[in-house]
Amino acid sequence: MASNVEPFTYLWLDVDVNATEYNLDIQKELRQIIDHLRTFTDSDQCEQYIRKVKHEKLVLIVSGTLGRKLVPRIHDLPQFSACYVFCKNEAANEQWANQYNKINAVVVQRDQLIKQISNDRITRTKADDGASVSVISSKSQNLQARNAIFMWFQLFIEVLLRMHHKSSDRKELIELCRKSYANNPRQIEIIKEFEQTYNAEKAIWWYTRDSCLYRMMNKALCAQDFDKLFAFRFFITDIAKQIKSEYEKFIRTNVNQKTIRVYRGQLINVDELELMKNSIGEFLSMNSFLSTSRDRY
Repeated sequence: MASNVEPFTYLWLDVDVNATEYNLDIQKELRQIIDHLRTFTDSDQCEQYIRKVKHEKLVLIVSGTLGRKLVPRIHDLPQFSACYVFCKNEAANEQWANQYNKINAVVVQRDQLIKQISNDRITRTKADDGASVSVISSKSQNLQARNAIFMWFQLFIEVLLRMHHKSSDRKELIELCRKSYANNPRQIEIIKEFEQTYNAEKAIWWYTRDSCLYRMMNKALCAQDFDKLFAFRFFITDIAKQIKSEYEKFIRTNVNQKTIRVYRGQLINVDELELMKNSIGEFLSMNSFLSTSRDRY
C-alpha cells in the first residue's frame, strides 16, 4: 500500500463501500481529486483506526446509519477534521448532523459529493499549506534549542545546494513519488510527464504547478524532514538557481528599480500567529519557498 505523504487522509465508512459498482466508481472518481483514501465496512474498525492515528488529519465520508452512531464518539478528537454524510435520506440525516460543526455536508447525489469534496479540498489544503516559520531568538533560553535546529536546517539546505547532482538523483525522486502515489492515477500521469519532460529551466513552473511534487516537497520543507528533502536535492537546487537567475535578470533590466512589492495570501494557524505576535524584534525565517504575485487581489 502506498504511504500517505499528504496532510489529510480520507476515510469512507459504509457497509457496501466495496460491494457495488456504484460505490467502486465513486472511489475511482475520488482518487482523481484526493491522494489517500481508505475504506471501511465495519464501524468499530474505522473508529479504532481513527483513534490510533495521531499525526494525520482525517476526513470521513460515512453513511447516515453508521454516521449517526460514530460521529458523536469521534467528533472532538483533534485528528478528526471533517465529515460528509453520504446517504439516501437528506432531511432525516440533517436533523442529527446539524448538531456537529465538523460535518461539512449531508449529500444524496454522487456528483454533489464529488463536487463538495473537490471544492473543500482546495480550501482545506490552502489552510494547511502554510509557510512554516522559524524564530531565531536572541533570548538565551531559546538559543540552544530552536536556534540550533534552525542552524542545522540551514546548513543542510546549503549542503544540498553545493552537491554535485547525478542523473540517478531524478530517478530516485521519481521512484519515491510513484511509491507514494501508487493508488492515484492522476498523479501517476503527472509523475510520468515530469520524468519525460523535466528540465532545469522549468523548475519554478513545476514547483508552482498543483501536483504531488509541490505538495511533497513543501510538506518536507515545513516539517524539516531531512530524508525526504534529500530525495528532492536536485529539484531544490534547480529552483534556487532559477530564482537567482531571474533576480539577476531583474537587476540588469530594472536599473532604477531595486525593489518590487509582491503579495501572498496565506491562511495561518493560531499557533503560528501567536508565535509571530510574541516574536516582535526577533528574526523570522520561512522554511519553504513562497509563491507570490504582483497583483494584490
